[in-house]
Amino acid sequence: MNRYSVMSAVVAALCFCSAIAVAYSKHLSRQAYVELSRNQRTLDALDVQWSQLQIEESTFSEHGLVERTARDRLGMMYPGLDGAVMIVR
Repeated sequence: MNRYSVMSAVVAALCFCSAIAVAYSKHLSRQAYVELSRNQRTLDALDVQWSQLQIEESTFSEHGLVERTARDRLGMMYPGLDGAVMIVR
């Protein structure tokens, strides 16, 4: 074998390795994109759920609702002047 045929074989092997590396890199890139898309969908679903929970929290924490529940279910009421105790240091 002469010198040019050996160089041609080395260059062909390097081109083959480079082509395999490019294909593998593209494969990894596509996998990362699929995972990113999946995570984005999960994030969007969690964002919707968080918004719904905030609406639910604001609904259940309204002052009137809390006061009505305390009065109806627990029999609580505001103390009068005789029921109030002032604590002095």
